[in-house]
Amino acid sequence: MEVDGERPSLSDKIKILPGHAADMSAATFCLEEEDHTLGNSLRYMLMKDPQVEFCGYSNPHPSESKIHLRVQMYDGVSALDALHTALVNLEDLLDAIQTSYDDNLSKGDFERYEEKGTSEEALRAMVEKGREIEAAQVKKQPEKATALS
Repeated sequence: MEVDGERPSLSDKIKILPGHAADMSAATFCLEEEDHTLGNSLRYMLMKDPQVEFCGYSNPHPSESKIHLRVQMYDGVSALDALHTALVNLEDLLDAIQTSYDDNLSKGDFERYEEKGTSEEALRAMVEKGREIEAAQVKKQPEKATALS
């Protein structure tokens, strides 16, 4: 990957913003179509790395679905390598959580709670009642349009 250009891109999702160190020991990455969920998770994974001096993220504007992730490393280590390692570690962590969840779910050894009035039959009755109300309202609408004409 070349980082000499104005806006080098790692992919369609991750771009390196201008102002990075020549040796990539400090860089700000723009992660497109992401929010605080990934930003905070990546910040946590990066800060677990003892070679990371600083890591922080921000959402530049609430209406934009992107985050800026700043990574600064000790001793000239690559921030890009640290980001890659953090992404791999986060994926491994999520895989472990998913496996544990699936295992526990398949055992069926968990407490079940059913709220009163929300049995399957009751929910089906509510849906049917809603359809009847909607059909009655639709039936009345043409009558109103004709009366106004």
